[in-house]
Amino acid sequence: MTKIIFTIAILAIVYLIIFYSLRIMYKDIKGSGRKTTVKTFGLEVVAPGDNTNLKAGTVLPINREITLGRKEDNILVLKDQYVSSYHAKIYYRNREYYLEDLNSTNGTLLNGEKIKEKITLEAGDEIEVGSSVFRVI
Repeated sequence: MTKIIFTIAILAIVYLIIFYSLRIMYKDIKGSGRKTTVKTFGLEVVAPGDNTNLKAGTVLPINREITLGRKEDNILVLKDQYVSSYHAKIYYRNREYYLEDLNSTNGTLLNGEKIKEKITLEAGDEIEVGSSVFRVI
């Protein structure tokens, strides 16, 4: 008799696990249409320049927004005499990543050309800030 009760209890637990698993999967599938996907970009350090805190080949993730500059409250602090306190910003808007120079003294270069306004970034673009060079990946 105890063997039958034990078997029924085990089967009940298995069915409950299956039921809750299916319920979770259904909610995931049902809710997946509402989520917006964000392209994930990163900056690969091509040339660290005068920055001892950077190494060539290091990849820095960009999570919606990253600021670059000499001040300590920037997300990426660059210890370089040619970098302004708040030099540049990379941010995500309308399903695109943009690079914007923040009125820096020496400017920000994208693929060798000085940018004058915000510009869309693509994978493979090279960004020069001071003596440092980064590749968008």
